[in-house]
Amino acid sequence: MHPSPPSPTATVHTLVDSEMDLAPAAPPLAKSLSRRSQLDVVDPDERAALEAPADVIWVDWDGPDDPANPLNWSRRRKWIISSVGILFCALVSLSVSGYSIAEASVQAELGCSKELALLGITLFTITFGTAPLLLAPLSEVYGRSYIYLASAIIFAVFFIPQALAKNIETVLVSRFISGIAGSTAVSLVGGTLADVWRGEERGTPMAWFSFSAFGATGLGPVAFGYVAQIKGFRYVSWILLAVSSFFALILPFILDETRASVLLSRKAARLRKETGDERYQSKDDFERGSLREMMSTSLGRPVQMLLREPVLIAITAWISFTWGVLYLFLVSIPYVYSKVYHFNTGEAGVVYVVQFIGSALGMAYDQWCSRYYRRNVEKRGPEARLYSAFGGGIFVPLGAFIFCFTSYPQCHWIGSAIGIVILYIGMYLTYLTAFSYLADAYALYASSALSAMSFVRNCVGAVFPLFTQSMYDRLGIQGATGLTAGLGTLLSVTPFILFIYGARLRARSPFAKELARREAEERAKREGQTRRSAEGSPCRSAEKTLDRKEAV
Repeated sequence: MHPSPPSPTATVHTLVDSEMDLAPAAPPLAKSLSRRSQLDVVDPDERAALEAPADVIWVDWDGPDDPANPLNWSRRRKWIISSVGILFCALVSLSVSGYSIAEASVQAELGCSKELALLGITLFTITFGTAPLLLAPLSEVYGRSYIYLASAIIFAVFFIPQALAKNIETVLVSRFISGIAGSTAVSLVGGTLADVWRGEERGTPMAWFSFSAFGATGLGPVAFGYVAQIKGFRYVSWILLAVSSFFALILPFILDETRASVLLSRKAARLRKETGDERYQSKDDFERGSLREMMSTSLGRPVQMLLREPVLIAITAWISFTWGVLYLFLVSIPYVYSKVYHFNTGEAGVVYVVQFIGSALGMAYDQWCSRYYRRNVEKRGPEARLYSAFGGGIFVPLGAFIFCFTSYPQCHWIGSAIGIVILYIGMYLTYLTAFSYLADAYALYASSALSAMSFVRNCVGAVFPLFTQSMYDRLGIQGATGLTAGLGTLLSVTPFILFIYGARLRARSPFAKELARREAEERAKREGQTRRSAEGSPCRSAEKTLDRKEAV
């Protein structure tokens, strides 16, 4: 039996830990291997042809409407699966901001410096840039559901030593391990959404995912501000333990495996067991390569792209600064509102509700901009994703300047709160469009581009809390916030420049040239299939010949 071509719906994945397979026609193997040294890619069909037995029977979906394919699941089931990742992201965001608002209690109860207490935010956050690079490839072998479940259990369990800690070292180690678990799960969310939603359906689920990252960060201090003030950081940890444990307990009842390669691999194994025929194989098993190769790609290609791709460098610099501002304000809001307006911890925590409001308005603004994307995507390509980013470029420095000029005792505190709302609208739009734009621009290499961006972004975000208070003490509230607004203004030109020159910059990169070659081959393949379909079968051609003779 001849190998059957892979189903595009079974292999197309985007975002964070998933590769987009354009199912190209296989070029000569020698050319592929020479490209591998440059791009670290081997064409999937070439790998399968090289390693598979000659009489292999490829296992694929049972047609385009196969109900086992996650893309064909009901909308209700898709939303249930999507909610798992979105809620997990919200829990992780609550953990970050909940600890932040309780930082003074950590400092007082454990007798440590403010810098050591804030290190709990840094260690938790830095794992979001490093752990997924090492652990995300495991989802290609074992599936997403196992990674989600293991991460949820570890994430919940390590709130116990945080609640019982007798010294700051216990808190820091526990938060580091909990951060690894949370970061691994959250890094899979984008891939999960790509598993179950087709490209044209994915906008709203992705917007909710981004909202959970920003909106839940704002809800943490609102929920825990008075708890931290009255009961201390231990009660915050106990509450987070209860919520996270409940989430981990219900996870097995609502979670299904969604990764197509894993499902097809399991289907092939089941057929081999039922029939005793070892020829049944999943093409993804041959595409995947060894775990060592996946780890090498996961670590090596993002570094290559970050050094060679001007578009990726520009987007990474822009969103990394914006992410740093997110953590800067996470620490500075209690500082500013206690110094200027004499708010206590609970009152300062309530102010964070403006982050939730800003994120909600940002999501509404993005939905409004999506019509421009749909109208111009054929003409503009990936750059059509940047219409929402224009708002991000404008609102981030504007919100920071408003916060700067209204943070005086003679001004009502609501003025600075409005500045934070505008700032968070911009940060939400920056975050969402950076992911969407890179996923569209780099397609097959989206995983590596997003991994590189996420690594730098989270490292920058992890460092900002460590110097925030020192910067405010030395420069003053207006000086520190004004500096932030000024840098934001300089970087705000990024989406406008990429909108004009992005296509030309991408066209010069070896990764873009490889994508263009694959797209051209795929287009030629589709055109060939269309011509053969139009010509019809030999019998149909004979009928047409007879018809013409009769007409004559």
